[in-house]
Amino acid sequence: MNRLLFVLHRYLGITVGFILLLWCLSGFVMMYVQYPEMSRVDQLRGLAPLNFQECCNMSDASRLTQENLSAVTIEMLDETTPVLRAKVSGMPLVMLDLLRGTELPHITADAAARIAESFAKNSGLVVGSDSPEIIEIDQWTVTGAYSPHRPLYRFQSNDHNQTEWYVSSATGEVVLLTTGTERFWNYFGAVVHWIYPAVLRQHPGLWAQTVIWVSVAGVFLTLTGLYVGVRQFRGEGAARSSPYTGIALWHHYTGLVSGVMTLVWVISGLLSMNPWGLLEGEGASAEARALSGGPMTWGDIVEVVGRLPQFPVESTTVQIELFRSAGAITILATTGNGFGSRFDVATFVPSPLADHDLQGLATFMLSEVPILTASMLEAGDAYYYDHHAIREYPVYRVIADDVEQRRYYLSATTGQLVAKVDSGIRWYRWLVNGLHRGDFIPLLRDRPLWDALMLLMLATVTLLCGIGTYLGIKRLLP
Repeated sequence: MNRLLFVLHRYLGITVGFILLLWCLSGFVMMYVQYPEMSRVDQLRGLAPLNFQECCNMSDASRLTQENLSAVTIEMLDETTPVLRAKVSGMPLVMLDLLRGTELPHITADAAARIAESFAKNSGLVVGSDSPEIIEIDQWTVTGAYSPHRPLYRFQSNDHNQTEWYVSSATGEVVLLTTGTERFWNYFGAVVHWIYPAVLRQHPGLWAQTVIWVSVAGVFLTLTGLYVGVRQFRGEGAARSSPYTGIALWHHYTGLVSGVMTLVWVISGLLSMNPWGLLEGEGASAEARALSGGPMTWGDIVEVVGRLPQFPVESTTVQIELFRSAGAITILATTGNGFGSRFDVATFVPSPLADHDLQGLATFMLSEVPILTASMLEAGDAYYYDHHAIREYPVYRVIADDVEQRRYYLSATTGQLVAKVDSGIRWYRWLVNGLHRGDFIPLLRDRPLWDALMLLMLATVTLLCGIGTYLGIKRLLP
């Protein structure tokens, strides 16, 4: 049996060990370069200020009269055209041109060019060409999140950063912004680390199973390596030593030092894929529906939209959202720098939420569950914090008095539910985020301490995997 484990570890290490080495090397890159995503800040910055002078014509919205609307957003499509986007239950997103009162079923290439030019102007970019490249899928838009927006119009800038951005043919929104630096380093970072080449990732089921079973093989390789390493450490007390010499001795000792860290990273990486639903959370859709008090109808918002020319729009306001909160329509106006203000729907007067308002919303949301504690957070806690993500603060934290002591985080600006933590999410936080990124406590998340610790651990594990790969390849060569 021991002989079999030795052989399995040796030859499995030739292939899987090389993958572990690539995971380590790409991990260095991912510490500093994230996979391209469209941040809300970039999206808002690229919008033109709202202009309601000739707004708001809704003559083509009659078919929506009886539909349930989950959210309504009003922005400028380009420099001159205000549009209303409505999420309709059981239907694709509906978009209305509020100047002409007509529905926009799709975005043409000419319209996309105007949108791209407006985005560039407000973002400080220069469009390289008026003719976009029409794409269905590429390396940076490979996930299913972009499927409702396909095909995409891709535009390029003339700047030194080689900036590119993508306009949705369905909604006219700019859904992704990337730079040449991001794209270059991600080929050595996330694309390698997540086994993310587009040819594989565009098949989600196959991609997920590939990552899961490669990770399982990595766990087996690491476990057998630890077993072999400990078993081969011979002698008693101070006389204990390795039977190996040369590069094999280095592999033995680095395995004893960093083998457990390697195992922790491979297992936590495996769990990040939530294999077989092990760490699956409940989701927050039920609580979000309860907090809203029910969906909106077109009749609920048509009067509000008709009065928007009287809304006190500031020169920096780029977006207005209408949503239902505890059964009442609420307005949120957001500026290009991401600052949001809540307004009373009847008077268009600013209506910020006080602590007792948030407490009332929490009670409304959890009408059948007692509340254990509720408090305002100005900074993060163990489950809601900044680390490779930008969180909204302040936030109102509610802990339910139930078996799992579920946590709910409400936006202090809008009162909307921004995060929920149940037992599945709690385990994911510690077994994946905690173990894989080493962010157990705030001190370990603070830079440069976090960088120093991660670089040290990555270096030792990389040395282990590098030597193991070298030994495996050397054995194959004549």
